[in-house]
Amino acid sequence: MRIAIVGGGPSGLFVFKRLVEAGRADVRVEIFERGGHLGQGMPYSSEGAGGEHITNVSGNELPELVVPLADWVRDLTPEKLDQYGIRRESFHEEKVLPRLLFGEYLEVQFGALRRLAAEAGMETLVHYNCSVTDLRDLPESNQVEVVVEGTEPQRFDRVVICSGHHWPRKHEGQVPGYFDSPYPPAKLARCFDHPVALRGSSLTAVDAIRTLARHNGRFLATGYEKTSPNFRIVMHTRNGLLPCVRFHLEDPQVTRVDLLTDQDIESIRKGHHGFVPLDLVFQEYFKKLLSERDPDLYERIRDLSLEEFVSAAMAPRENADPFAYFEAEYQESLQSLAQRESIPWKETLAVLSYALNYPAKYFCAEDMLRLREVLAPLISIVIAFIPQSSSQELLALHAAGCLQLVAVGEGSRVKVNARGQIIYHYDDQDHIFETFVDCVGQPHLPLKAFPFKGLIDQKVVRQARLTFLSQERARQQFEKDPDSVEQDEDGSYHLIVPGIAINDAFQPIDWQRRPNQRIQIMAVPYIGGHNPDYSGLDFCEEASRRIVEALQKPEGLA
Repeated sequence: MRIAIVGGGPSGLFVFKRLVEAGRADVRVEIFERGGHLGQGMPYSSEGAGGEHITNVSGNELPELVVPLADWVRDLTPEKLDQYGIRRESFHEEKVLPRLLFGEYLEVQFGALRRLAAEAGMETLVHYNCSVTDLRDLPESNQVEVVVEGTEPQRFDRVVICSGHHWPRKHEGQVPGYFDSPYPPAKLARCFDHPVALRGSSLTAVDAIRTLARHNGRFLATGYEKTSPNFRIVMHTRNGLLPCVRFHLEDPQVTRVDLLTDQDIESIRKGHHGFVPLDLVFQEYFKKLLSERDPDLYERIRDLSLEEFVSAAMAPRENADPFAYFEAEYQESLQSLAQRESIPWKETLAVLSYALNYPAKYFCAEDMLRLREVLAPLISIVIAFIPQSSSQELLALHAAGCLQLVAVGEGSRVKVNARGQIIYHYDDQDHIFETFVDCVGQPHLPLKAFPFKGLIDQKVVRQARLTFLSQERARQQFEKDPDSVEQDEDGSYHLIVPGIAINDAFQPIDWQRRPNQRIQIMAVPYIGGHNPDYSGLDFCEEASRRIVEALQKPEGLA
């Protein structure tokens, strides 16, 4: 039995881990990796990080691998520790690591898993620097053809797509000063003696800021001192808010939460017209958990609707100066870490974000819009968990007059005029920038962006969508965005959501609404409509479990 894993980054690592744990000596696994290293992917290699970047996850938050992170770090050579500025005696599992060093850790874990696979009799082969250009489904032989640039196509019994992050290019390379993402960061590692515009204030923006700041000034014990006289960074967000700072987590392993089972979902859908209500998930994975973790706060919010809770949670932040509020949260985080006390509602919100990912494909269109427009903005701010060192740098840059935040509202847009100028339009005005970096994070990509066109042409994959309960709400959405709504011949209305339709085993659903037993998709950019992008290592752990469990079933891996 031949299994292909397309992509050898963190997603591929966890799928491989699950296959090794399954103990199938009758399986041959081949991994197709675009780069020269396994385990690192984009985030933990030079494609997504420089020496200045750190993880936003610590060792105690990681799903289990072969060697715990803290043990691996303590066994590093003095030279390697010095290279990354780490003191062996003070490192522990709650500390974050430089991202490039963490990438080395993941690569070593991949190697350890390969050795375990060999000991168990599982044959593996890795194709490095290998670009998979297409996939073709072969139902007549129950196989999938993998098309690799420069070689003959190969046939596999099962294919798991783990192709990782992707930022499409819109203007980069054609418009000077326009960057569609801050990756790889080496492109920003130079002098910018003028204001630099960023779109977004997420961890992606923090990545850009850490690189830009170091090449246009220096951090001192007394603050930030710029070396490019006219350099400053202007962050732009719709709501003018900054994300939260890391704090002590009482239970850092969100994967220990019991998710809704298949039986739970089936039962819930029977009682709710075929849907899983967002309010039910909010009750189960936020309010119920909060009642155990912070009973006093629960009593204050127990009768609030989802919308009322979000409004109450956002109000203090919206009514304060963003950097003053950020400073207060930074101090709160230091106290949380020193006293080893969590901030329960924030930690519980992270659990909710993780838990709603899987039943989201069973939401009605109205609930998906509520998730997108109401709950997701709060989640994106609260669970960013900016590390303390990054927080210190943002505050130092702001104090030095080198970092500001502008609220641009819903109607803002970035455009390039006929003269090649970059225009950020908001407040009914055009603001011209010499340099612009889009930092909104990994976008949810449409079906047409899916790189394996053979599966689109064969109608193996189809557009993800969700059904409206109310025709009136569907008409309202159509008036707002005609391209986001479609109507079937039976008169039902559907909300078009990003990417590919999948089931709970991450198998694509074809045009006949049948799951494909030979292919599974774990590439977050292309499944964001049915799997709203919980893209961390927790996602890798849970998704890989579901994928390999499906492979183990008789109709999957025979």
